[in-house]
Amino acid sequence: MSKKVMLVLLVSILCMTNAFSLPLDLASGSAWGMADAGLSLDYESDSFLANPALLGLEKDKDTSFLASARFQDALDASNFTLSPFAARLEEPVADWAISFISGSLAFSIQNRNTLENRQLFSDASEYVGKRATLFQFDWATSRSVFSFGVTARASAVSERSLVKIQDDRILLDYFVETTVGRYEAVDDLSSVTFGVGILLDYRWFKMGVVSDQLAYGSAEQSLVVSMDSLLKTLDWGFSFSSPTYDDANQLHLLKFQGALDFVNLGSDTDRELKLGISAKLQLLPTWSVSLQLGYREYKPESTDLLKFSLARGRQTLALNAQLDTFKVTLACGWPTAWYSKTATSQQAVLLVGVALIL
Repeated sequence: MSKKVMLVLLVSILCMTNAFSLPLDLASGSAWGMADAGLSLDYESDSFLANPALLGLEKDKDTSFLASARFQDALDASNFTLSPFAARLEEPVADWAISFISGSLAFSIQNRNTLENRQLFSDASEYVGKRATLFQFDWATSRSVFSFGVTARASAVSERSLVKIQDDRILLDYFVETTVGRYEAVDDLSSVTFGVGILLDYRWFKMGVVSDQLAYGSAEQSLVVSMDSLLKTLDWGFSFSSPTYDDANQLHLLKFQGALDFVNLGSDTDRELKLGISAKLQLLPTWSVSLQLGYREYKPESTDLLKFSLARGRQTLALNAQLDTFKVTLACGWPTAWYSKTATSQQAVLLVGVALIL
């Protein structure tokens, strides 16, 4: 096999390693293929990352530990055709996450490294590096059909002004520059936030309401309780799910789930609609294969919530396989502006991801 083909395959694999939503997006990683929809959907063991109230639900299997490592990058076909060493990283994003769970209490540590503002040279690329670390505590309680959860997050952000990756040693340079290189703290981007989540559970139908910033503070200001912040980060979601077991307590061969979320309802810059569906082939309680389809779209005006504009949308597709405690996902995403042949700066992404669930 030629060096060029081997390099293309290797970089393609790296570009696929984020089948889960990046944890600092504050969404359940397992719902990436559903466009991160699932504020009220207990899709997998990490669903509480989207809504802490989901920790209050009874689970078929208690989970005590979650671990994942991921990498994401946009795809540019021209990078693979110029020369054997022209496969450059576009905007690589790497992260890892671990969660410890005990009943209705969870503690998570998440870390993300991003390279932005790429500058091209004849034999190398230069970027601005950003690193974010998040410590998160979640707790929930439930009474009858209601669950209530709270979350506390402490995040720290650091930057590196110059990250250089040479074309003939992409993997080595990327590892050294992002893990060994020195990053400087950015105090005004570090913060502490407190959020709440509520869940109404009627088995096949659930509704969730979440706010990520009921209170917030930073290194330069004291803790603030703000109604404006609460409204800007207010999320409202619905989900539908077919039964996992039949009346004889036998596992259904197929399980269908769907979710619709309205995110950041009070914000004119971050307001978004997320829609996702999933069809799961259940072979055993911990052995399954599922297909996910999702759509998400930014809504700059509140009147746009129930309107669709392909120019602002993005579609996702994922195939998940769970083999007992190990899970692997293949996924891709692309801008829906392609359907209407509208110019867009968004690029397609191809992803792969793995997770360990104990």
